Parts: sequence; C-alpha cells; structure tokens
Amino acid sequence: MQEIVNFLIENPDVLEKVVNGQASLLGVDLDDVLGLVEGILNDNKLLSTFWA
Repeated sequence: MQEIVNFLIENPDVLEKVVNGQASLLGVDLDDVLGLVEGILNDNKLLSTFWA
C-alpha cells in the first residue's frame, strides 16, 4: 500500500485521473482508494496551510 501512496504522490497527474474517475487502481478496494486519495489530498492541504 505504501508503494501506491508513494507512486501517487510522485505522479500527481495519475492522482488527478484517479480522483476524476479517468483511472483506477486495479486490485484496490474502492474504500481503500477513497481513503488513499483523501489522505493524500488532506495532507497536501495541511502542508500548504502550514507553510503559507
């Protein structure tokens, strides 16, 4: 799972496609995908707010 998170963080274009429903993560349950995306997006917002 950590490899997926790292990949999505390093490839924001893929993350955007997953969020928009243009790509999927094969073998990962929908609930897990939603959790991953939410965690990544919330983490980035927190960092942006902290460093702003």
